[in-house]
Amino acid sequence: MSLIPVDRLKIEAEAMSQAGYFVDALAKFIGTVGANDPELCEQALDGYVVGGLAAGLRLIGTELMNRGDDFATLIAESESAAGGVQ
Repeated sequence: MSLIPVDRLKIEAEAMSQAGYFVDALAKFIGTVGANDPELCEQALDGYVVGGLAAGLRLIGTELMNRGDDFATLIAESESAAGGVQ
């Protein structure tokens, strides 16, 4: 069995969290533009598409951020249990 270095796991957890942050921010941006300037949104996308994109991106973004945080916590707990040995 091949072990994954803890440093690599940390990098992956951070990337997961950052991807979630991006997706969540994009969803909020689309939602704000749609709420503040519906005509602009209608020119680019119809309400159904914008609503679906915002809902999906927010769900995915939130889940990615939560999973990244949980993953980072598991790594920290594993390091503590191992006495910080990598």
